[in-house]
Amino acid sequence: MKTFTALRSLLAATLLAGMGASGVGVAQTAQATPPDAGPMQALQSAHWIGEGSTHPRHVLYVFVDANCPFCHKLWLALQPYYRDGLQVRDVLVGVIGPSSPGKAAAILEARDPGAALQQNELTWGRRSDGGGGVAPLAQPSQIDTAVLAHDQALMQAFGFPGTPGIVYFDARGQAHGAEGVPGAAQLAQIVQAASVPVSATPAPGRRAAVSPR
Repeated sequence: MKTFTALRSLLAATLLAGMGASGVGVAQTAQATPPDAGPMQALQSAHWIGEGSTHPRHVLYVFVDANCPFCHKLWLALQPYYRDGLQVRDVLVGVIGPSSPGKAAAILEARDPGAALQQNELTWGRRSDGGGGVAPLAQPSQIDTAVLAHDQALMQAFGFPGTPGIVYFDARGQAHGAEGVPGAAQLAQIVQAASVPVSATPAPGRRAAVSPR
């Protein structure tokens, strides 16, 4: 697992440059600055889709690609934790294959993005292009393209070369992360250590309601 305190400057520089072009801003709050305010505010700017508890005791941010087999494996592994107060905030990117951006856009544009994301996983591997089960949009909108570019830049700023990438905050507000699919014991430790972010104020932008499990 990694910590992200040293990445504050990189996150600020990378994201402020990217957000200026896309029109998405870093969240501003009136609260005292937490220990890892840079990573926390950066994640608040992401367009995440929530799964799990609507009154969480544990929160994970997960960078996912609709076609990523390891993301699918992690999605399956996290299911049992939802009844224990876990909320997962999925941040979509489109980096695995040609249909990845279209599938991510289809999920973002769905009437219920959480249900669309769940359908993508429940019907995994049933399409001829492999990967997630949702049909990709042929031409993602400029808004969706900007959202995916922003969230990909965020993923890379956190040092994840690909998906999945997990980010969470401990009880002191320190940011931690894990790449790939943790083993069962490590995943249990991560969920247990993950606290609800010190600042829960979301940034302005499209964000799906949490889909309870």
